[in-house]
Amino acid sequence: MPNVNPLTAVLIIILALPIIKGAFMQMSKEGVRLSLWSLLDSLTFLLELFLSIYLTRRIFFDHTSGWFKQLYYWIPANLRSLLYGQDVLIYIACVPILLMLLAAILHPISSVLNRIILMPLADQLYSLLASSGQIIRGLTGALVQLPRAAFMIFIVGMAFNFLVYYYPSPVLSGWMNDSSLYQTLYHDALSPALNSNLAKKVPVIVNDSFARTMERAIPSNGDVGELADSVQKLRKDRMIVYFNGVTLEQAVQSNAEIDETAKRIVGNETNSSRKAYLIYKWVSKNIVYDYDKAAQIARDPTDTASGSIVTFNTRKGICFDYSSLYVSMCRAVGLKVRLITGLGYSGMNWGDHAWNQVYSSGEGRWINVDATFGSNGNYFDKPDFTVDHRLAEVQGEW
Repeated sequence: MPNVNPLTAVLIIILALPIIKGAFMQMSKEGVRLSLWSLLDSLTFLLELFLSIYLTRRIFFDHTSGWFKQLYYWIPANLRSLLYGQDVLIYIACVPILLMLLAAILHPISSVLNRIILMPLADQLYSLLASSGQIIRGLTGALVQLPRAAFMIFIVGMAFNFLVYYYPSPVLSGWMNDSSLYQTLYHDALSPALNSNLAKKVPVIVNDSFARTMERAIPSNGDVGELADSVQKLRKDRMIVYFNGVTLEQAVQSNAEIDETAKRIVGNETNSSRKAYLIYKWVSKNIVYDYDKAAQIARDPTDTASGSIVTFNTRKGICFDYSSLYVSMCRAVGLKVRLITGLGYSGMNWGDHAWNQVYSSGEGRWINVDATFGSNGNYFDKPDFTVDHRLAEVQGEW
C-alpha cells in the first residue's frame, strides 16, 4: 500500500464530505430551496471572510497610502505598539470583528436576494430535477456544495498555517512540504490572502536533522523561548556535519577580490551602520538563492561546497552562504560581525536558518541582518525581526 500523506488525506476528506453529502441529498422542493440558500450563504460568507482578511491586511500590513493609512493611525498608539509584529494575533483579533460588521451589512442584502431571486429559481430547478435522472440530481447537489467545501478547506489550511507558527512541529512541517494539495492551497489561496510575515516565500531548510533537533529543542508544552545547554551543543556540533564538514572559519575565509569588492561598496562611508547596510544591500541583490542546493542538502549534506568564496564566485547559495559572505565583507571594511543560526519562518513552516548581527559603534548595539530574506523586504534592523527568526545562537564573532 503506497504511503499517503496524512495532511493530504485530511484535506481530501474535508473537501469531499460536503460534496458527497450534496450528491446523496434527498430531493424535495424544500431541500432544493435549502440547498440554494446554503449556496448563497456560503458564497456570502466567503466574500465576507476574504474582505475581512483583505481589510486586516491593508490596514495593518500594507497601509502606505490612502484611507488605509488613515485608518491605521486612527488606532491608538499603545494598541499599535502592542500589535506590531504580532501577525497571528492581529488576524485572530481583527478578522472576526470585521466579519461581524460585514455580516451585518451583507446579510440583509442576501436575505432579499434569497426571497426575490433564489426561491423562484429553486422552484423552477426542482421542477427540472424532478424529471431528471439520479445522476443529474446527484451532480447538481454536489455542485451546490462546492463553495461550502472551499470555505472549509480554506479555514483548515489557515488553521494549520497558524498552528505551525506558534507550535513548530517537524512532523507537521514535513507533511505540509510534501503535500501537493496543501502547497496548491497555500500558494493559490492562503499566501495571496494573508500576504504578511505569515505568508511569504522565504527559504529555510527542513530535513531530518532539523526534525531531530526540534524534538529535543522544543519542550512538550510548546514553549520555544529557550534552549537547553545540550541542545545548543547539538546544534553547534550538527552545523559542521550539516555543511559538509566545512568549519566556520573555513566558511568565512575571504580573498582579495571579495575584500576589494567590499571596500568599493562602502567607498568613503565611515558610519558603521551605513557601511553594514550597503554591504547587506549588495549581498541581497547580487546573490541568488540556490534552491537546487537547498534540496540537495535536505536529502544529503555531503558533496556540497559552502562558504564565502564559492558563493561570491557563483553568485548563488543558501542562507549559510549568504551569512558567510556577509561576514567576510564586513571584516574587510573593519566591521564587527557575527554569524547567527536558529530557526527562520518560511511562511509555511520553521526551518534551519542562518543570518548575521553587525555592531553599530555609533549606537553601541548589535543590529540584526538577514541578507537571505532581504529579497522579500528590508531585513536590516527590522523592528519585528523576531516574528520570523527564533532560537538565535551566536556561532562566531569577528
